Amino acid sequence: GMKKLSSFIFIIFISIFTSLSFAADWLDKEVPSFCQAYKSYFDHVGIACEYGIAGWKTKELATETVQKGIQKHANTITAGNEFKPQFIMAWWGNNPKVTNITFKATNGVTIKTPELNGFGSVDAMLQICKERGLQMRGHVLVWHSQTEEAFFRQDYDKSKPYVSKEEMTARQEWYIKTVLEHIQNWEKVNNEGKKIIWCWDVVNEAVGDGGPELRKESSWFNIYKNYDFVVNAFRFANKYASKDTLLCYNDYNCNIPEKRQGMIKVLDNIMAARNDKTLPTRIDAMGMQAHIGKYVKVSDYEKAIQTFLAKGLDVQITELDIATEEKYDEDELYRVYKDYFTMFIKNRKIKGKNGITSITIWGINDEATWLNSPSQIKWHKNTIQYPLLFQLKGNSYQPKKAFYGVIEAAKEYKN
Repeated sequence: GMKKLSSFIFIIFISIFTSLSFAADWLDKEVPSFCQAYKSYFDHVGIACEYGIAGWKTKELATETVQKGIQKHANTITAGNEFKPQFIMAWWGNNPKVTNITFKATNGVTIKTPELNGFGSVDAMLQICKERGLQMRGHVLVWHSQTEEAFFRQDYDKSKPYVSKEEMTARQEWYIKTVLEHIQNWEKVNNEGKKIIWCWDVVNEAVGDGGPELRKESSWFNIYKNYDFVVNAFRFANKYASKDTLLCYNDYNCNIPEKRQGMIKVLDNIMAARNDKTLPTRIDAMGMQAHIGKYVKVSDYEKAIQTFLAKGLDVQITELDIATEEKYDEDELYRVYKDYFTMFIKNRKIKGKNGITSITIWGINDEATWLNSPSQIKWHKNTIQYPLLFQLKGNSYQPKKAFYGVIEAAKEYKN
């Protein structure tokens, strides 16, 4: 009898234990779809991910569980790294192999062109998107960071001086043309010409952190010392992208008034060249990264959104995460996410009026967030951050309370 009783108690113990430790997986039927919840509010709802190694811990889009989860919860993704110049160039700090292929730029300058070695991962991500019915934001064509230094130097040799403005403009045109045409060609051959990349961040983070001037710690700035490289990027993107591919300027700390002034200057410079006879610019949306902490007031962020909408542009929330700062409280993060999403819905695009058209969360799960990279942890008083909507337990991506805050914001919204 004792034996029976002890095994009975053991079974009860196990069932209590499993019910306590069992949390829903993002693929479970009872977990609602993020994307479906927002279908009537935004054209695109996205999650950023990497193809290979994310946060140096785990493969993401290369795995089936991530493909299925993103397919359920998003209709667009952003590559965390693979579409950045550093990854498309794939020179990894060396000087590239220079080919015999020359390119004659619109400004009349003829350049030699280097090899771009990183299109393998780009194509692999496009293929997964095709199979899973996803689209992508292209991120990013022109950026001061994660771009090989040799790209800016004479003979593509990082030990040599900078090239002239004219030569750099030709290189910029060649790079933008090559990347855009590679993707259009892939879509034509593999996807009946249907778009996977629906939008590009043409230029990223050109404004300095101190306020309204351009960022000085940039090889782009060092060569030009003015807005030309930003404006030219939008000329070339407009020339080589299809007309229905949206073009964005993307930046962070939009809620800080001085920095926002700098972004307005950038937008004004781009928009001033919209009707140029030879090479007009085009810009469709302001990409607001939205790396925000829990203390950034929703009303301050809303003010920033409305400032950009007043410029006659739509807004895309491109890289949303909410730093939990010195103390993580799941109820607090739930409330902050819910408040932000309620505000986003309120400022959504409606017919005849500019508004928010898309929202992308920057990363899948807390364990792989960029906010826990060494330099970022320093920013956040050396505390681990829990800024995202899922956590990874074993092989299971589990929705956090914050995820349900986002879902509730959509369900409960009253116009």
